[in-house]
Amino acid sequence: MKKVLITVFALTMAGTASAALPQLNYECPGKIQMHSDEGGPVYINGKEAKLKKFNDNFYEAKGAGVTLSISNTGGQYDVSYTSKQGSGVCQPTAAAGQAAPANKASAAETACLKAVASKTGTAVSKLNVLEVLDSEAGVGVTIEVPGSQAPWSCLSDKQGHVQGAASTGS
Repeated sequence: MKKVLITVFALTMAGTASAALPQLNYECPGKIQMHSDEGGPVYINGKEAKLKKFNDNFYEAKGAGVTLSISNTGGQYDVSYTSKQGSGVCQPTAAAGQAAPANKASAAETACLKAVASKTGTAVSKLNVLEVLDSEAGVGVTIEVPGSQAPWSCLSDKQGHVQGAASTGS
């Protein structure tokens, strides 16, 4: 019986052991803040979250009604969230004492936000940019529209001339 308890305890701890994450600071839509110290716990809105390490490149943090997915792709971390209010992509932010990253919207992003706002009758301030993909063919912008079943997709050139915007849903 003692061996069984020790084995169960060891397996439980292996799945929830503190992961070797670097210092990270991200902000998600809905005023969700994520912070981790070098090798330390993950905090969601200032409260320690339960961290699960799936492998060296993927972690999941749960707390405050939010689940954060943290993935490491070649040394770059990507964070996304899921909550009762929705899901989306989180953006890196600066820690106290560090310079904030440049977060100026491109002409294409601004134009796509205006185009989707016009087509949906939704204020630009209520829209959420999920992804911006830059290519030789143009700039693809994926936008979350409140109340919409699926995100909207917009294609523009780099100068902000929108070529089309449509819902990705059926």
